[in-house]
Amino acid sequence: MRYRIQTERIDLFDANIIITIMVKLEKEVEFEELHDAFYRACGLHEILSSKVVIEPSGKAFYTDNDDPQNSILKTDLSLNELINENESKRFRIEQGEYIRAFDSKDGLVFMMHHLGGDGKSLLYFTETFMKCLSGTECQAVPFHNLLLDDLPKESRLPFHYKILTAVWNQKWKKSKRVFDFSDMDKAYCSFWKEHKTKTQIIRYEKDKLAECLKEAKEIGISLTSYLITKMLQKDNKISDVGLAVDARFDKNRSMGNQVTGISVSYSYDDEKTFEDNAKAVHKLMRERLTHDRYRYFALQFMGKLNPTLKDAVNLERAGYYNSEFTSKVAGYLGYKDRIRDLSITNLTRADIELDYGENRISEIVFVPPIVAYAKNVIGIVTAGDVMNVVRHTYE
Repeated sequence: MRYRIQTERIDLFDANIIITIMVKLEKEVEFEELHDAFYRACGLHEILSSKVVIEPSGKAFYTDNDDPQNSILKTDLSLNELINENESKRFRIEQGEYIRAFDSKDGLVFMMHHLGGDGKSLLYFTETFMKCLSGTECQAVPFHNLLLDDLPKESRLPFHYKILTAVWNQKWKKSKRVFDFSDMDKAYCSFWKEHKTKTQIIRYEKDKLAECLKEAKEIGISLTSYLITKMLQKDNKISDVGLAVDARFDKNRSMGNQVTGISVSYSYDDEKTFEDNAKAVHKLMRERLTHDRYRYFALQFMGKLNPTLKDAVNLERAGYYNSEFTSKVAGYLGYKDRIRDLSITNLTRADIELDYGENRISEIVFVPPIVAYAKNVIGIVTAGDVMNVVRHTYE
């Protein structure tokens, strides 16, 4: 295999780019069974038998790997403790390490580098794992990543943005700088000396979840719009909200980074009713989501940038690399003082079965990474009668 890393390149040198899903099972399963199911599931997903290569030109690719480094361990640590222990330990994607799994005291935890896929990818891996655990025969799953040529024609960049990216690329080209994994090691060391994250989970059980759905339906908005408005109401200092959006055109269930995003700016108006505020938020979101130019702008714009310039911006944010030019670019992209107030990923109702023979998933928790352009990251997922809302922030 050989796949170009293009739209997902911005995640390559990000120092905080690990996606976490915790699955709670209704009955206890022996670790040996979990161990065997994990490695069978890894062997079925093409991406998990690859590694990342950065060529001297600066281009990066997924290539074949005969010795994947994905792992599963039994531990007494909690979910929060696992996140804190692993967030500063760089995933060795150049050796094929995409997933670390843990049979923990809180549940079964899967931690994945974003280059292994997005939130839905990790859900689909969970589905494969649960099928393997139950002894179900599974088919191999091909890798699927997004390239710029895959995006809708209507999403092409306006002329002035094409000019801007071309100018930036020309200026950066003069540096002839190509970063490698040793630079990433140093960036991790620099970044995590100064940072530590905390994870707060709010559970919405059956009655509370039903109440939220009822109120959203009565207003005529989505549950996501409803929850965002509640957050804006609680903290009216928040005004810039980003929303991760699934970009699977063909509804494939493959692992791969197939996500885009939109952003809206809205300040909660205390002189209006909650209903009016919620309708305004929902309208703004719908405008972005139904217009391809808004929906895929981030992928188009970042995709046009020189790959190593995107690396430099991340390393600038990590405190490892600095230049006058990359500092300006990082500021323009929202990696410095203009960091987004809130970034939300709602996996909605988990798009997988909950029952697998004798094993049943009772609950799922989703913890997105604190990406470089956000202060507060929210992960939402519903499974069965429980919706978990996670706030992932720096301490």
